[in-house]
Amino acid sequence: MSKLGVLGRVAGWSCVAIGAVQLVAGTRAEPGMNGDATVDSHVRFMGSAFIGYGLGWVEAAASPTPNLQRMRVLSGLMALGGASRLVTRATLGRPHRFHDVLLGVELAAPIVVEALGRLDRPAR
Repeated sequence: MSKLGVLGRVAGWSCVAIGAVQLVAGTRAEPGMNGDATVDSHVRFMGSAFIGYGLGWVEAAASPTPNLQRMRVLSGLMALGGASRLVTRATLGRPHRFHDVLLGVELAAPIVVEALGRLDRPAR
């Protein structure tokens, strides 16, 4: 299996698991979240969307030659989420420190996908 395929499967199943936890646990899923009904409803809804996003990663990585173009789009969406976290920092302040890890992963995703995509290309 290619390195890109491994990355896609790990990213995908991780997203599915995170989304499932958010769907089931709501605001209790993540440290630092407030428990009001509006936030809980939003977290649970986004959990289901995150499950779908994760399945997109899994599908993109499923073939012996992963779909690099689709993985670029998915990693770009992840980086957009990271950029959105930066907006929160600029306008509301720093969230729980757990989000620092998430931010790093999200912003690194396109770089890692591109690097592994280049490593997996056959030698010319």
